[in-house]
Amino acid sequence: MEELFRFVLARPADRIDTKKDTVRVRPSGDYQAQLNEARVSGNPRVASSRIAAEFRAGGREIRSIDNLKYGELLSELSKQLRGVDDMPLDGLNKLVTKLFDVDAEQLVSNTSYTRDRQYLGDVIVTAAILGQDGAVVADHAARLLRVMAVIDAVAAGDGSLADHGKLADAMSATLLLPDSIFPIPLQREAGATASVGSAVMASGVTAFDSDALKQQRNALYTTYSMLTHISPDHVDVPKNQDISDSKAMEPSPASAMPPMVREMRSEPAGARAEAFSMSAAADGGMLRSVAAARVLLKPEVTAAFGATERTVLAQRNIDLTTVAVPMALDRLSVELADVEMKLFEATAAPLTVVSRLGSNYYVSEAFYPGYIESKPKAVPGTHGSVTPAGIGDLLVVKQFLKRYEGRELAHIENILRGEYKERMHRRSRTTEETFTVETEGKKEEERDQQTTERFELKTEASEVLKQDQSLKLGLTVTAKYGPMVEIKATADFAMNQSKEESKKVATSYSKDVTTRASSKVFERRREERILKTIEVFEEKNTHGIDNKAGADHVIGQYQWVDKVYEAQVFNYGKRLLFDIMIPEPAAFLLYATGSQPKVGAGLVKPSPFTLTPADISEWNYAHYVKLYQAAGVGPPPLPYTTASKALEGKGGEHEGSTKAFEVPLLDGYSAISGHVAVWYNRWGGGTVDVVVGKAMNRFSDNGGWAFPLSGETGLVAVALKTLKAEVYVASIELYCQRSDRLLMDWKLKTHTAILQAYQKLLRDYEDKLAALEVQAAQQIQGRNPLENERMIRAELKKSAISVFTAQHYDLFGAITTSVQGYPQANLPEAYAEGKYIRFFEQAFEWEQSMFFLYPYFWGRKGNWVNRSLLQDVDPLFADFIKAGAARVVLPVRPGFEKAVAHFMDTGQTWDGGDLPTITSPLYVSIIEEIRERDKAPGAEIPHGDPWDVHLPTTLLKLRDVATLPQWQKNPQGEWVPV
Repeated sequence: MEELFRFVLARPADRIDTKKDTVRVRPSGDYQAQLNEARVSGNPRVASSRIAAEFRAGGREIRSIDNLKYGELLSELSKQLRGVDDMPLDGLNKLVTKLFDVDAEQLVSNTSYTRDRQYLGDVIVTAAILGQDGAVVADHAARLLRVMAVIDAVAAGDGSLADHGKLADAMSATLLLPDSIFPIPLQREAGATASVGSAVMASGVTAFDSDALKQQRNALYTTYSMLTHISPDHVDVPKNQDISDSKAMEPSPASAMPPMVREMRSEPAGARAEAFSMSAAADGGMLRSVAAARVLLKPEVTAAFGATERTVLAQRNIDLTTVAVPMALDRLSVELADVEMKLFEATAAPLTVVSRLGSNYYVSEAFYPGYIESKPKAVPGTHGSVTPAGIGDLLVVKQFLKRYEGRELAHIENILRGEYKERMHRRSRTTEETFTVETEGKKEEERDQQTTERFELKTEASEVLKQDQSLKLGLTVTAKYGPMVEIKATADFAMNQSKEESKKVATSYSKDVTTRASSKVFERRREERILKTIEVFEEKNTHGIDNKAGADHVIGQYQWVDKVYEAQVFNYGKRLLFDIMIPEPAAFLLYATGSQPKVGAGLVKPSPFTLTPADISEWNYAHYVKLYQAAGVGPPPLPYTTASKALEGKGGEHEGSTKAFEVPLLDGYSAISGHVAVWYNRWGGGTVDVVVGKAMNRFSDNGGWAFPLSGETGLVAVALKTLKAEVYVASIELYCQRSDRLLMDWKLKTHTAILQAYQKLLRDYEDKLAALEVQAAQQIQGRNPLENERMIRAELKKSAISVFTAQHYDLFGAITTSVQGYPQANLPEAYAEGKYIRFFEQAFEWEQSMFFLYPYFWGRKGNWVNRSLLQDVDPLFADFIKAGAARVVLPVRPGFEKAVAHFMDTGQTWDGGDLPTITSPLYVSIIEEIRERDKAPGAEIPHGDPWDVHLPTTLLKLRDVATLPQWQKNPQGEWVPV
């Protein structure tokens, strides 16, 4: 027969007078004082074991009964009283006097007698703590203590020893351990704690305080957000800084110039500018981005920060009057990313896997895979705080499956004569997405420095000179007598005319140079991206019934099928019972089924995506992109960026030069500060004037200029004018701040991409699940109920042992790997674990345990939806996988009551000989009553008459007749089908 359910008529054990019915164990005073101190230490279990081991190893424990003054005499008295049920008080006193040469009253007052009692107490207490006998067997010491208790009763004149059976009871009385020492308080050993703590997930995930993480995240984010919203007037602009020695750049004698400057003076202007750019780039980064480094805040601005912001910055030693804002943002960004990752791991719902268990597919939790376990070492030394539920008759209701019966109608299908009926279910879905991005722009730039024209001007000047010379040769010179030479007026007129024409040519050329120095900007860029997704899903189910050739109507009747069991109550006698509660008893089974899904059923349900666009941040979006496999997600816009422009040119000694242009800013950014660096070769008094937006500055020497801006967007106008500058190079950088609109636009796009990816994963999951359910409808469902029950009892047994031992099997594992890579037993570990395992397998009647399953709502609320809808053709197994808690009533196997009590007192399994009847006050009443019980029969005893139990199932059967089902009573009063 198979078991249906169990119950017990439990009651508390009858209270007994511990002063009369027990023997108190009294160890030596100093030994007890040490153990009392250990009990209140940080780790009572370890401290007590250490003291007991040192006590035994140090020779303070007696090595033999012969070490006692009255040891042999007490042993002889124990032999003579063994098997005696009662004896008159005078007879007992005479027997004591005969053996000890003094009467009982004189004996108990002897100091040596009292010392012997303490020595025996030391043996009992040490054995109880260490869980094993020493040189003197604890059971022998217990017998002598009971004999001494009888002598004490004789000395006190206790006449009850003459009553029938009282002397025998006294010779088998329970020894009561000192309540100041036992039970040793529950406290994890260092090894056990370390083992549990070392079971850390391979991904690095540990237990996080999500509330503390959220507070830390909020404080960091508030500070970060504040620093991304500084206004231009918050920036502390430093004084201009020279980036070279102006005296060294003076163009006076070449011998006084630096080598680089001398080389530049001897080269063409274009080559000099190029050489300057290359040398400046190599010179320690003089022209690198310095605008970012200039974004420091004014002291009055930092003083006005809120308490949260000041605390965050102070904890990180960040002073924004000396540390640039971008550097502070980088530091905060790294911490925010780390906090977001921990918070994501701590609060994110675990992945859910769809697996088949029984007759249905269900969603189970898939925890982070892989644990790093510490090396197995020893067995646990901990014990739980479970107390006995009492004593009762163990009654077990067993059942045997007699038959299956059809019950109520589930469905009736009618098909008329000559009719054909067909049902077809069809579902189709087509999705097409097209995404196109096109950007177009044009850019063209032309430069003409007119080097050739300067050469033509020189040629023209030469031609004019030749013409003048020819005119001079053609002049008529008249010589007269005397020292004077006269030249005609026509020659003078020709020379003046030649000079006038030369001036006109020079003026015309100057205008031509100015016109051709203009430039034109034209840019063109085109980008196109097309994402096209076509998804087609179609499901078609057809069910047809053909009655075209039938002679009669067809009536199909479907009945629910019930199981019919015969039940019987059996009595297993009195047992010591423990009543424990187990949360979510099927949690590991569901996890294991989800982690190792059956072939074809390994569906992973995507975790719900519940974030709003505002919840997306620069530090958490990557987790969700990876989780939902989102595509097309770009990085967040930087909080600050730099727009720069470098230019070079040449001026003139007198006329100078000018340039005007615009620096484009990225869309969504506004300029808050800038920096200009200028380096030029000059003649005496040379200057460079620079105008950026509304700010302007005159450079009378090489140097840098930092300045605030007014939040300009789009294009920033820049103008430059030189005077007496031979050649110059300028670098302009504008530091730009991200706008809230740009960040929100990125959040919206990112949220949309992640949401679409999640919806696609969810659609795929639902489609595959629907296909599996259709497939499963045609298969035999469920598992053998006997196999289900074995699984249930194994899970309950595992959890019950954890409750008893206050551990989770982290220290177990007696298999190691050999040098060749083969698995082999760790023999010392296997020996220690073998005793521990054997004790728990034998100490309880696991096969007689009974359990009660409580509804799903006693478990984690996050699992309510999945657990409440689980089904199985085996109703008991369905209740088990849905259960939010289980109550297990566990009987102790007869004869193991003292061993279990010893374990609950000390956390140690008894490793000595016969365990004496010693216990703490908590178990005295129970052990005494168990000792007096009637022995339970070897086989169970049936009680009462058997009865039938109808158990509904989810199975259907088709009746082979068209008539409706009927039931009637038989002579025994049972309803049976007609």
